[in-house]
Amino acid sequence: MNLLPTLENGLFALGQVLRFPVFALLWVCVATVLFMAGRCVVDFVIRRRERQGFNLDLWVQTGAVLGAAEERRRRLPVALRTLLHDVERARAEDSLSDGGLEHLVLEQEERVRRQLTVPRMLVRVGPSLGLIGTLIPMGVSLAAMAGGNLQAMAGQMVVAFTSTIIGLSTGTVAYVVATIRLGWVNETIREQRFLAQRISGEMTHGVRSHTPEFARED
Repeated sequence: MNLLPTLENGLFALGQVLRFPVFALLWVCVATVLFMAGRCVVDFVIRRRERQGFNLDLWVQTGAVLGAAEERRRRLPVALRTLLHDVERARAEDSLSDGGLEHLVLEQEERVRRQLTVPRMLVRVGPSLGLIGTLIPMGVSLAAMAGGNLQAMAGQMVVAFTSTIIGLSTGTVAYVVATIRLGWVNETIREQRFLAQRISGEMTHGVRSHTPEFARED
């Protein structure tokens, strides 16, 4: 018994089974990319408004970081206000010693970096799904051409090329969003590390400490 035709037909049938989940996931990618793009525009407006005229170097020169007045604290961007709030809460709980401050700052950095997870994933997943969505209809199209059904072949080719366009488009938009957010993330992390270093200096009675481990370049 020749198993090769059976294996080939089985793989062809498996490819057709994957047709529905692949196209469904392409729609999920489209919806996710549109949401990410809209959210990026909203965050750009918010970030521009809260950072208009803000300079962290000038802010720290106007007084101590720990115990800053509420009016002065409101001039900080949201990420830095969150860090300062968490540091003061941990300080009240006496959990900043023995690497506690470094651990807290690293947690904040991980929280900021999570903004890049979905865009970076879609940069690869979108085009990959588009390629799969291209090859599956092409198999059907070749089978239709072999049977002389040119109308069915043309219809499947349209589906194949459309899948390619959608996959590449989602990957491109996701790449743009990831690039923009990467700049924001790097800026936020740099400011968080600088603020944490000033806090460390204030906790040692105003003496500027050496650059802590979390402030070093990776």
